[in-house]
Amino acid sequence: MKLTSSAVLLVLLLVAGCGGSDSSFAEDYNKAVAPLSKLGQGMGNDASEFNRLARRTEQTHDNLAKLEAPDDAKDEFDLLLARLDQVTDDLRAVARSTRSKDVVRQRRAAKRLVRSSTEVQKAEAALRAAVEG
Repeated sequence: MKLTSSAVLLVLLLVAGCGGSDSSFAEDYNKAVAPLSKLGQGMGNDASEFNRLARRTEQTHDNLAKLEAPDDAKDEFDLLLARLDQVTDDLRAVARSTRSKDVVRQRRAAKRLVRSSTEVQKAEAALRAAVEG
């Protein structure tokens, strides 16, 4: 099963970082997503790689959760955190399905990961727009 492009989409999305007028939050945000910055390098498509990406995504979530979002962006920030939780779960599901060698299960897990990655992208764009005002 080849899901590297979905995983890389998630990495590229978060590594793009946040700009905007609240420079302190943007700087802290960019530091918080650093665990994902190197994941696109040498990304394979076996279970261990998806588990590694899940751990890094979870670490990124935890880093972000320590931040105080600007008042105008709190809802968008909370949504991003929720979407990262879902992607983490979906990455772990992909790892489990890869180990199972069940093609139907792999396909379902891949579709869920693509959907949740898209939701992360939307949440990050909404956060960026809220921070930039």
